[in-house]
This record gives sequence, structure tokens and C-alpha cells, in this order.
Amino acid sequence: MPPVAMLNQVCDRVVNALGGAGIRCTRQNGLQVHGWLLRLFNPSPDWVEKTTLYRQAAYADPRETPEGTVPVSNDFAETLWFTPPVSDPENGVWWIDNKPHCAVAVEKLRTPPEPGTLTGEKSRGEKKINALMDMFPEGTMVCMTVVVQPQDRLEEQFNRLSKNAVGENTESGRVRQDVKTVKEYLGNRHKLYRAGITFLLRGDDMTSLKRKRLELSTVLLGAGLQPVRPEFEEGPLNSWLRALPMCFNPDSDKKHWYTRLTWVQHLAGLLPVTGRETGTGHPGFSFFNRGGDTLTFDPLNKLDRTQNAHLLLFGPTGAGKSATLCAALSQLMAVHRPRLFIAEAGNSFGLLADFFDSLGLTVNKISVKPGSGVSLPPFADAHKLVEEGLAAQAVDESDLPDIDTDDDGEDDKRDVLGEMEISARMMITGGDPKEEADLKRADRAMIREALLMAAHATYKEGRQMLPSDLQKALYDIASDNDEGVINVRNAQRKAKAAEMAESLGMFTQAGSFEAELFNREGELWPEADVTLVDLGHLAREGYEAQMALTMVSMTNMINNIAERDQFLGRDIVFTVDEAHIVTVNPLLSPYMTKVVKMWRKLGAWLWLATQNLKDYPDIAEKMLNMAEWWICLTMPPEEVKDISRFRALTPEQESVLLSASKLSGCYTEGVVLAKRIEALFRAVPPSLFLALGMTEKEEKAERRALMNEFHCSELEAAKRVAQNLDRLRGLTEKQQEPATV
Repeated sequence: MPPVAMLNQVCDRVVNALGGAGIRCTRQNGLQVHGWLLRLFNPSPDWVEKTTLYRQAAYADPRETPEGTVPVSNDFAETLWFTPPVSDPENGVWWIDNKPHCAVAVEKLRTPPEPGTLTGEKSRGEKKINALMDMFPEGTMVCMTVVVQPQDRLEEQFNRLSKNAVGENTESGRVRQDVKTVKEYLGNRHKLYRAGITFLLRGDDMTSLKRKRLELSTVLLGAGLQPVRPEFEEGPLNSWLRALPMCFNPDSDKKHWYTRLTWVQHLAGLLPVTGRETGTGHPGFSFFNRGGDTLTFDPLNKLDRTQNAHLLLFGPTGAGKSATLCAALSQLMAVHRPRLFIAEAGNSFGLLADFFDSLGLTVNKISVKPGSGVSLPPFADAHKLVEEGLAAQAVDESDLPDIDTDDDGEDDKRDVLGEMEISARMMITGGDPKEEADLKRADRAMIREALLMAAHATYKEGRQMLPSDLQKALYDIASDNDEGVINVRNAQRKAKAAEMAESLGMFTQAGSFEAELFNREGELWPEADVTLVDLGHLAREGYEAQMALTMVSMTNMINNIAERDQFLGRDIVFTVDEAHIVTVNPLLSPYMTKVVKMWRKLGAWLWLATQNLKDYPDIAEKMLNMAEWWICLTMPPEEVKDISRFRALTPEQESVLLSASKLSGCYTEGVVLAKRIEALFRAVPPSLFLALGMTEKEEKAERRALMNEFHCSELEAAKRVAQNLDRLRGLTEKQQEPATV
């Protein structure tokens, strides 16, 4: 069999065997192996820039040579070296690009390795959780050499050793006893292979290399691995060469000087296969794990989700929620280009919208405040009641469903009348819990009857139904002067109808902000890739009912767009920032649940970002549990307990949530909980998105100073802030002019 075929056969067997144990393996190709070794052997070239060398000297597969062209027959190893290494036997190091390299071999195991000894995370102290490799000096490379040993030949060697141990002296007896013990283990299906473990180190100079070697030796001893002391290393230069990939030849190690018998169970504990999550590989969201590998997942990818792409993002003040969301939304628009709606109360995404606009996306900014001319009628879908034949039906109060009925049937039709009832109750009670508790089933039936009367009347007139139409219908019920009134009521019920109609006056009084916003006919917003709605005016004290009703009207409008465009194949993402302020009304959660549960069929998704779960009412549980994706940035213990109010957490999930931490100016850790992925990640947003999401007072002052200095827009000032962050991060060496888009 040709050597290549033999190699492929062995590799396939290894991949399949590990796959049976749940370990996914990916064979590296020539480009990947070459790129790894090229950087190892050329760490700091002084004759060319590193990036240029790594790019231009990349592996060229001879099989890709154009037909008719004679390929260049270069030796693979020769293409890796551009500066000859220099040996230093006195110090036991190799000098490559004027940097010392050495090898630290492991002499023996002092304690049995636990599974994931090198790469698995482990609790160290009260709060510290990390992997052993995290404690290694920077640039440490682990090289494991495993030689598969035929067990029958090994047993023959043990039998021969036992026969040669002749005599009744103590030493011979111990040898026979040891052989007996080993054979018992072998009989229990344990295996012995020959193996060697070596760690490769690189330093800037001899001082730093010695310091790194001391640090590594200390960590290894603490983990039960005893390294060879430098003064006892007979061939340090050869040790470094033997540890390189494909440089160890078992046939040359006749005396087994460089490998020792090791139980396979111990080798399995040392293998770097129990590591950190790297995600699904679909770059909708891109983060890092604690080892520095990229961690990606994509809620909008069908392969990553099992139910829906609804998402909840939790993060306390200072956790970097705005910057994380800016980076996520930007990547979302780049990968999927959905129609994006953002509702916010603190102007956290104004710069992001300007950034989208500068890249050619159409952006529509809407500010909900007095005099803005925005109209959000809450009963714009009333005509559907008539078209579906509901307006002619009588209302039976005994058949009224509870406001928070758990309706899991995703194939049910949309409950338009139930949604309109919730909107009407918001206006009648103002969201006051006491007034809401005083509403009886008879009151709800009367509200529904008035809604049907108003819907029928406005449909005849060919216009949208407004709160004033509902108010008129309630007054008609109170006075019994309309033929549409189905039930004749006593004086007490008429008084209740008049009271509810009078409560609606806050939203219908001419000249008021509420009438301007809700009691005017509206139309769909202009077509735009991104729609930013500023709800800052409604976030003030005393505007809770107006805020809730605005969310109802916005959700209705987005739902109408989703129904209209459901066959276009373009998703809709409705992002609500500071959702604890926007959705605090106890009536809003059932409403959102009723509407949003149908969005899966329309390709529309609700993303809620909040910093406080404590303000959510218990009735919000169904709305929150509707989301498959929960992303929790570093959270204190009390916030983790608040999560358990709405979602059952396993002890493992709770432990991971509590282990997430933050290093100011470096990263913020978080946890993603979904059906197909549960992982801890580190959010390190690019400098541009950090700058776009800066909302603190001093950060705004920095942008204003740059605007005054360079006479530029706020977006250009944010780009200059991002360039300064790049410089502080070591990504650029000098100040550059911001790139024009």
C-alpha cells in the first residue's frame, strides 16, 4: 500500500474512533499546517513585515498548478525557513529571528491526570475558574507524542521480565508483584502506550525565557506533572527538535529514552479535547471564548435554532450592553440584511443609525414627542373584525378567555379582538394595577361589545377606528341610543360604561399629546432598511400607559408589514432597548405574547435588551419564555436569582452564569442559553462599535470636543474615538485620518 494511502487509512481510523467518543476532529490541510509552522519558525523577521511574509510565503499546493505549467518541486520543510536557526549549546536554546527557543520535557506524572487536565476549565479558589493552559506563559506550545504499542508484545515483555526476576530477594519479588499488578490492569481492558510530553517556549531574551520556564515549571508541578530540571537535561537542543511535528521516529528510539509507558486513561486526561465551546460556526454573532478562539452562533440561521429567533439580552449597568448590541446588529445587517426596527428610550443607537446611513442603507428616524406629527392608532386592525365576521357576533362574558391564557397552539389564528381589548383596557385604566383589578368579566364583555360596535361603524364609513370611536360606542351603551347595542343594561352598568368612556377622554381630548399620537389616522412608515424610534419622552414618570400603548401600536404596525411582506424572504427584527422601562405594564406582556407568537410564520423576531429583570411583572413569564435565545452578560447573584423567576436554571447553568466576569477596558463575559448551544463567551467588540455605543457623559463630552476641534459630524468624531481605541489596543501605531465611506 502506498504511504499516502496508509496515512489516510490511519487518519480515518483515528477520526472515526474519536468520533465514536463524541470528539469532532478536522484534518488539517497543507495550508493550515504550513501557516502554523511558518509562524513558529519566523516569529519576528527583521527583513520584512510579518504580515507580508505570512501572506506571501503561504503554502502553494502543487496540485493547483495550471495545466501545461511545470510545478515547482520545493521541499515542504525548506519553504518554512527564511532565516537559519542558530544553536546555543551553552544555554540549551535555539535562536530563531534573534529570539531564544527551548523545550521543557515532562519527566513523569506525579498524580493521575483528571479528564481535561490541560484544557478543561476547573474551579481554582472561590471565584476563579480557568484552564491549566490559561496559566501557562504566553506562547507556550504543547507537544504530545503517543506511540501505539501492541498489547500482546507488551505482555510478552512483561512475562519475560517476570521470568528473569529469579530468586527470593526483595527486588525480584517486587518485580514479579509489579508485573502481576500490571497484567491485572491489562486484563481489565486498560492499555499501555508509550508517550512523551514536551512544552515549547519562546522568549524575547534569555531573561524572559528563564522567567517563563520557571512559571511553567511551577504550574506543571501544581498540576501533577514533573518537568525535567534544566541542569539535568542531557540534550536540550535535540529535545526541541524531537518535539516538532513529524520529527520523532519511534524506530530510532530503540532504548525508549524519549518515551515512557503511560496508561491510556492518563493520556486521555491530558489530551486537549475537553476544551471550550466554539459555537455553531455560523457567524451571526461573533464572540471569543476564554482561550481566545472565536465563538459564533446565529439565531437567524435555521440550523442553529429549533423553535424561533426571539432573543433576550440581559446586562446590568456597565456591562457593555449597548456596545454589544451595536456590534451584534451591525453584523446582523451585514450577514442577513433584515428589515430592522429599533425602539429605544436613551438615544443609544442614534450613531449606529447614522453609521448605517453612511454605508448606503435607508434609515428612518422617528421621535415620539409632542409636535413630531407621529400617529400610532392602536385600533388600525379593527377592519379585520368585520372582514372575518366577528363584528356581527354577540359577546358572551362566560366565554371570555383570561388575559394571560397560555395558548400554545402556534397554528391558531391571530386574536385581533383580544389584542384590541388589551389596548382599550390600557387606555381605560392607565395601567394602574388597582383599576385593572377592579375590572370584572362583565366590564370586559362591555368593552368588547363597544369595540365591535365601533369597528362596524368605522368600517361602514371606510376609515380607521380611533379611540374616540370606542369612546362614542361606550357612551351609546350608557344611553341605549344606538341600534348596535346588543344588551340592555341597568343603571349601574350604564354608569360603568359612562365611567370607562370618560376615562378614554385622556386619549381623545383635542390638543393633547395623547390625542395627537393615538387619536389620528395613521399609515405605514416609509420603506426603510432601518427604522429607529426614540421613546425618550415617554420614558418619563407618569407616561406608563402612553408608553405601553405606543408599544402596542408599533407592534401592530410591524405586524402589518410582516404580514404584507411574508413572501419576500426577508426577515424582520424588532429590537427593544431598555425593555424593562418599555414593557413594565402588566397588560403589555400578554399582548406581546399574543402577537409575537405568530411571528415565526412571518419571519419576524422580537429582541428585548434590558438591564433589570426585577421590574418585570410575574405575568411577563410567558413573554420571556417565548424566546429561545437568552444572552446574559456578567450578572450579580441577585440578577441570576431574578432569571430563575422566569426560567428554570440547572445548577450547571447557574454556576456558569455566576462565573461570568468583567475586566474593565478589556472584555465582558456573558452566557448564551439556547436549545443547541450553551456557552460562556467574552465580548470584545471592535473599537468602532464601542465608540458608536458610548453613552456615558464623559464619552459624549469627548465626542463633542473632537467635533469642535475638527469641525466634523458626531459620527466622524466617533470614528476618531475608535481610531484612538485601536491605537491603545496596539492595532495601529500612529494616528490616522478616519476612512471615508
